[in-house]
Amino acid sequence: MEERLRSLVRHLGATNLTETTAITERKRWQTIATNRKVKARIEDMEELLKAFPQYELWLWLWLWLWLWLWKGEADPSKGQVSPGYEEAHSNLPSQNAG
Repeated sequence: MEERLRSLVRHLGATNLTETTAITERKRWQTIATNRKVKARIEDMEELLKAFPQYELWLWLWLWLWLWLWKGEADPSKGQVSPGYEEAHSNLPSQNAG
């Protein structure tokens, strides 16, 4: 997720983000874009998405893919399922008792 955020910051530009977000330190945006030793903060992502909401789906889809592929995690309550979950769920006995 962090690398996608860095990529988006590089695409939008530090100056542009300084002018359109509540984070007015150009150096902060530039650091996010170029320095992998520095962790991006939740606040950085929140401000970027407030100013550019059209990129939210792109970031969240990447996060979901990362959770599922690399960590094997899924969140069925949010519609995030894996093939194994779907198979196990389809094999459950029917909930209709009666």
